[in-house]
Order: sequence, then structure tokens, then C-alpha cells
Amino acid sequence: MKKLYRKSGRWFGLLLLLSFSFAYRPDYFEISKQLDIYTSVFKEVSLYYVDDTDPEELTQKALNSMLSSLDPYTNYIPEEAVEDFKIRQTGNYGGIGASVGNYEGQMLVTTIYQGFGADKAGLKAGDIILEVDGEDVEDRSEEALSEMLKGAPGTKTKVLIKRGDKNLNLEIEREEVHLKAVPFAGRVKDGYAYIYLNSFTQNCSAEVLKAWQELKAQGPLKGLILDLRNNPGGLLNEAIALTNLFIPKDKPVVLTKGKLEEWQKTYKTPKQAFDKDLPVAVLINSGSASASEIVAGTLQDYDRGIIVGRRSFGKGLVQESRMLPYGAQLKVTIAKYYTPSGRLIQAIDYAERAEDGSVVKIPDSLRSEFKTQNGRTVLDGGGIDPDIETPSEEASDLIVALFQQMHFFDFATDYYRSHPEIAPASDFKADDALFREFEAWLKTRDFKFDTHTGRILKRLQKATEQDGFDGALASQMQSLESAYEKEKAQELERNKTVVLELLQEEIVARYYYDSGRLANALGHDKDIATALEYLANPEKYQAILKP
Repeated sequence: MKKLYRKSGRWFGLLLLLSFSFAYRPDYFEISKQLDIYTSVFKEVSLYYVDDTDPEELTQKALNSMLSSLDPYTNYIPEEAVEDFKIRQTGNYGGIGASVGNYEGQMLVTTIYQGFGADKAGLKAGDIILEVDGEDVEDRSEEALSEMLKGAPGTKTKVLIKRGDKNLNLEIEREEVHLKAVPFAGRVKDGYAYIYLNSFTQNCSAEVLKAWQELKAQGPLKGLILDLRNNPGGLLNEAIALTNLFIPKDKPVVLTKGKLEEWQKTYKTPKQAFDKDLPVAVLINSGSASASEIVAGTLQDYDRGIIVGRRSFGKGLVQESRMLPYGAQLKVTIAKYYTPSGRLIQAIDYAERAEDGSVVKIPDSLRSEFKTQNGRTVLDGGGIDPDIETPSEEASDLIVALFQQMHFFDFATDYYRSHPEIAPASDFKADDALFREFEAWLKTRDFKFDTHTGRILKRLQKATEQDGFDGALASQMQSLESAYEKEKAQELERNKTVVLELLQEEIVARYYYDSGRLANALGHDKDIATALEYLANPEKYQAILKP
């Protein structure tokens, strides 16, 4: 059993890349040989294949096929996609400040970012974009429309939209759009702060610190909830900086082990902690990955806070961007990362594949044990396990269908257009009257959904017909289907609580943007309630951190 502390005082850390021996030396002859073979094949195909070929398309397919055999995170980024890649890293771009999606052939505005050009010009979620600068966008892809709307800050674009049964012309000035890494922070209870971090983009740790300082300025804090759920990660340096807000100076945060000696690194906290004592609860789930797992895993290893939720994704690999000719880039996995206790968080070993090429997660039986600073047992290989596990709430077939068919979204659009104002974000409640309104509204739509039971019944019906059972069994099948339809008709009522919560959040977002949606969700979030239960009870909180 490996222990957190060694007699020598050394720590094991983390980062991520491909793990190889220090003595690695590239086989230049083999590399040259394979490049020769590839270029020869490429040349022969280009010259002699019976039909015309596109050199760029062939190259992209070859590169994508090669890289996909390694892991999902090593990617070729062509020149035209580099800008989008930078946006994901920085959260900044020149544009109008809106998200648009293609739904049933229409370019639907799905999100408006508060305070930017689209918001100032009056563009709303639910609007349909018809033209941009006189060009019809009906047959455009989402990517193509995005490029049309982006541009240098200060430039303007004219957009023709459809809102309900009216067409409107808007002139929108492009701005430098910064997508906040902390879209919401607030007090969930007297003395307890909540900060939601949605990505590890550039300067996100500074955003967290600013939010924390502002909440602290409102009055003394008894505890903090840091929400990393569905945070896919991002920049390693930001994960270290965020961890440093809680952990004192010169403490190992992550160790990286890669093929090259330069990637054998231990990253330590560079500054004094902002607050090394305030009780902390970190929320995670299966969507928490990479940098999120570095933060959660490090705080867990130091027993600095409690982890609440569900097991994280398990991405313990580090990528680096490498410049390529003609403006392209390669995002390549260069190392694996380890937490201070020595844990590798990676859930899948992409170097070990089945005969069919598939990969599988490391089974729990093969996960190794490590020790936290206090002597608690933690496991590697499979993500971060929460200290307090909360149940996962699976969406019913009804809820999934309502989402997929955009009925929550469309109802909120209609509601917004007919209600000039609502209560403040945290106070707005969807009541029984709203539920009945939604129920009646849904009957005017072509809403259909299936269930697991329904799918089994269809297969059973088909089997009875194929077998020629047209007697008593056929009659019983009809009775069974009739009973099923009656049960199915009650699904909306059975899901009333969830439906109301989702309607509530969707409606609030129209008036108060995503920050309002998050503020409203605090009142019925079970993970937050669990975190508060422990933070408000020092004995329960400390008991979790003891071995």
C-alpha cells in the first residue's frame, strides 16, 4: 500500500501525457521509413486513382484515423478551426454574444450572453435567424453561421430574425466577448457561499478569487461550496492556481510523467493560500474531468475539504498544443498526471485495447489504494470518488423527450413573450397553475414519446404477429397495450416535480440569463443541500476527514 508521505519527504503528483521510460530514444530510421511509405502511397493515389481525389480531404482523414487510434484527446486542428480552439482555452472572441443552434432546419437563438452586442440590440432566445448581412442562412451549418456572426470588435452586422409571426431587422455591434468561467456566485444560506465554475479557461482562478472576496465582504463566511459539476477541465496552470487558494505555499499539487524528461515535473503551489481553514465542499459528477479532478483530488489528498456528488470522469491525461505548418496545430497528449498521494486518475488505459480495438474502463478490482494526509484510503484509476456520494437522478423517457423536442425551451419562449416581468430569479416558483398551463400547451403540440415498456411491447406485438398468434394471446395483447396507454398518460403527472423545476429554470433564464438559472436552481439542488448539511455541522464535517 502506497502512502502519502515517504521518509524522504517526497510527494507524488500529477499531470497527463503518454507515460514512457526516461531512457526513451526515438527510432529515427523507423519514423523516416514510415513517412516514406506514407508519402509514396499518397503520391501514387493522387496521381493514378481512377477518380479525382482531394489532397486535403485525404490528409485530414488519414490524420484523424491515425490520431483516433491513440486517444480521444490527441487531435489535428486545421487552420480554419484554430480560432475556435483558442476560444475554448481563453473564453474570449470577437462576436455578438449569442449561441445559435440548428433545430429542424432553422437557426434558433438558444442563449444570449448578458451585456454584449446581441443583448443590447434586443436579440432574444427563441428568435430564428433568417439572414445575416443580406445572406440567407437557411442552408448554412452552425459553424458557418458562427463565422458570419463573428468579427472584429466595433464592426456591425445586420441580422434579419423571425420572432413569432413577425420579421425584425436588428443591427448588432460586435464586441470582445468574454464568457465568464464563474457565471454565478452567491450565498445559499447565511454564512455559506456558493461558487459555480464551468470551465478552466484563462484567468478562471482570478474569477473565483474575486467572487470569493465579494461574498466574504458581505459578511463572515462559515463555509464554501465550489461547484465543479459538468466542468470538463481546461488549463493546468489554472487548476494549480485555483488549488492554491485553499492550499499553502510550496505544496505539491500535481506530478506529470511523460515520454520526455522535460515532462517529469512536480507542480507546487507558488503563493500563500487565500484561506487555508474555511470549511469547503467540492461538488463533482461524471462530467467533472481533467483540471476539475486535479482540484478535487488535491483537496481530498490534503483533507482540505469534503467531496460531494458522484464519481468524476477519470481523465488523467495532459495535452499540449504544437504548431504545424500552414497555421494548423496538433493537440497531443504528452503526459499523465498524478495527485499528491500518487494517484493516477485516468479511468481508461488507451494503450491496452481488446482485439476489436475497443477500450474499457479500469475495473474497481484493479484500482490501487493510496493514503491522504490524514491517513484516509483513496483509490486511483477511475476518477475521483466523492467522500459523500449522492444518488444520481436518471431522467425519465418523458423528460428526455421534452428536452429533445425543445418543449421546455419553446414554452419558456411563449411565456416570456406574454409576461413582461416575473419575480426575482431566486424567488420565482413554478406552481400548479403553471403546470396545468404547460399541460394544456403540450396538447397543442405534436408531442410523442416512447418508454422502455412501450418498446418491449412493440417487440412483443411484432413477435406474436410473426408467430401467427391471433387468438386469446392477441386479445390479451390488446388489453395490455390499452393498460399501457393509460399508464403512459399519467407520466407527466408522475414527473410533475421535475417538470416544474425544469420549467422554472428555463423561464428564469429568459429574464435573468444563465446566472439567474443557477440562482434559481439553488433552492432545489440536492447536492448543494447535502453539502450544506455537512458544512453546517462541524462534527459531521470533521468526521469525514478522519481515517
